[in-house]
Amino acid sequence: MKTRAALFHAVGEPLEVAEIDLEEPRADEVLVRMVAVGICGTDLHQVKGEFQRPTPMVLGHEGAGVVEAVGDAVTRVRPGDEVVLSWAPSCGECAGCRRGRPATCRVLNAAIPNGTLPDGTTRMTWRGETVYRGTATGCLTERIVVSEQVALPLGEGVPLDQAALLGCAVLTGVGAVLSAARVAAGSSVLVIGAGGVGQFVVQGARIAGATTIVVSDPVEARLDAARRAGATHLATPDELRDVIRAEFPDGTDYGFDAVGDPATTATALRFTRDGGTTVIVGLPAQGLRLDLDPFELIRKEKLLTGTLYGSQDPALALPAMLEHVRLGRLDLASSLGPSFSLDDVNEAVDASLAGEAGRVLVLP
Repeated sequence: MKTRAALFHAVGEPLEVAEIDLEEPRADEVLVRMVAVGICGTDLHQVKGEFQRPTPMVLGHEGAGVVEAVGDAVTRVRPGDEVVLSWAPSCGECAGCRRGRPATCRVLNAAIPNGTLPDGTTRMTWRGETVYRGTATGCLTERIVVSEQVALPLGEGVPLDQAALLGCAVLTGVGAVLSAARVAAGSSVLVIGAGGVGQFVVQGARIAGATTIVVSDPVEARLDAARRAGATHLATPDELRDVIRAEFPDGTDYGFDAVGDPATTATALRFTRDGGTTVIVGLPAQGLRLDLDPFELIRKEKLLTGTLYGSQDPALALPAMLEHVRLGRLDLASSLGPSFSLDDVNEAVDASLAGEAGRVLVLP
């Protein structure tokens, strides 16, 4: 079948909206008409050349849509169902999948840098040439074929533009707090970076019952958004040291780096109190290394850890997030930024690169 998609060719070149060929769904696959796709930091790494992946590639892995067709063996969804895409299906066999952490799946993580689905195929072509998939998904397209495990049922009550955020930013940010760090009620939290994921780290901290939530970001609009999400203290990077010294001289109980740069990780670790926990949430550019003083971990007994996709099984985490939405504890609408058509995908990318406070969406 034919579908229109945004193709990334090379750094410095605009994405090209073109008609590509998409194979029909197999027995265990579904065809989804995409309604909303979020521009994630992972996509921006590719655009900036900080990740090396094969091209041409359809970026996008955070999205929601409507099932149009299903294979004969599909049982979880049917045509007409609204779904959220999860980029981490489980192979069911490797150590990561057996312990309920499919984002760490060896098969999946071998496929992602190669731009393929977990089975090694892409099922997309353009002018006879293979089209690769960003983060084993590639949903900046009008229609997409994915395995049944990728299309998670949404149910009713959540608009699809808001639901798109559940596919990555929400599960990553809220999960980092509730599952990876297990933030205790009454604690203090520092969040470095108030982009799409960072704002949901803030919401996760609020849901967990953190008493104080300090947020640092260089963009004023993002700080304003963090305040609305539940932050109690705001600071630019230049102001952060003074804020911590004045309000939290011993440091915060938890530190979250929602940026992923070695410098921001070092800042989060520095301002975490002795015996506290620092979590790396954001993805760094490919090849960067973290320079650590081991005494920061030994003498001060700090815990430094990382989290991928919220350290949980998305198929189990999504219903929990939807319950938070239903009860009014999790606000999706406030984190939405501007929306663009597929034809205006490059404007969407530019808005994200410029530091737009809300999650930028493409509506194919």
